[in-house]
Amino acid sequence: MKKTLKALLNLTTFEFDRISRFLYVLIGITLTANLTGYILTPVRYVNRMNAHMVQNSVTDQQALQAFGELSFSDVISTVWILGPVALGISGLLLYSFFIWYREWFGKNTFAYRLLMLPVPRMHLFYSKLVVIYISIFTLIAVQIISLFIGFQLVSAIVPGEWLRSMTFLSALNMHPFFYYVLPLEPWFFIAINGIGIVFLLVLFTVILMERSFSVKGIMLGITYGIAALFTALLPAFLPEVVGNHYFFYNSELLILTILLLSFISFASIMISRFLLNRKITI
Repeated sequence: MKKTLKALLNLTTFEFDRISRFLYVLIGITLTANLTGYILTPVRYVNRMNAHMVQNSVTDQQALQAFGELSFSDVISTVWILGPVALGISGLLLYSFFIWYREWFGKNTFAYRLLMLPVPRMHLFYSKLVVIYISIFTLIAVQIISLFIGFQLVSAIVPGEWLRSMTFLSALNMHPFFYYVLPLEPWFFIAINGIGIVFLLVLFTVILMERSFSVKGIMLGITYGIAALFTALLPAFLPEVVGNHYFFYNSELLILTILLLSFISFASIMISRFLLNRKITI
């Protein structure tokens, strides 16, 4: 057991070393763009307010009627904040493909060397999954710290009477994008990340199908992905299927969703294990 855990830890460390440069680039882009937005957006607002008061000889209250108060929610709605978040999500999604396909690049494919290691092949699967999630949580932590610092910067730049009163948490909850990307409610956070894990398990399984069966594997992977999606969404359409929206309690639909997602996860792991051990040969 100890040797197994050590082998998994070593593979995870190895994979993290390979993704670290890419992750640091994403963090650098995020912090640089965010800082620009936290300063540029409120400074432009303050300059616009001052210019309007000088040009039209009006008070700040009259200028507020023309432009309205600035809120932190307005600041985080700009491309300076949303852009890096979208880049991070899409970047890690693409890396979820690349983390497997890079092993087969080149004449002397590195994948075969990894598969020859004296460890269970599923360790490769789990190490890649863990590394993706470490990267996701690292970006989430960086983004939360960035937003907290940005909240202080905006509050310092914009005069208090020109700034709409709201807390840091309420500003995040008001924004639909951050409501789902950075959920603050514990159960919602667990649910979002649980769905993310299931998605990655299915994605990894689809990739291994393609690696195992080539062209046929693409069709098998697409079919499996559609079947998994249909299974996961079944509870949402079940009331429509039975023709009665009151036939199931919400708690029953929630339990059914958890069971189906657990089934998809288990099926993906078992299929991936079979493909790695039996179909991908060296």
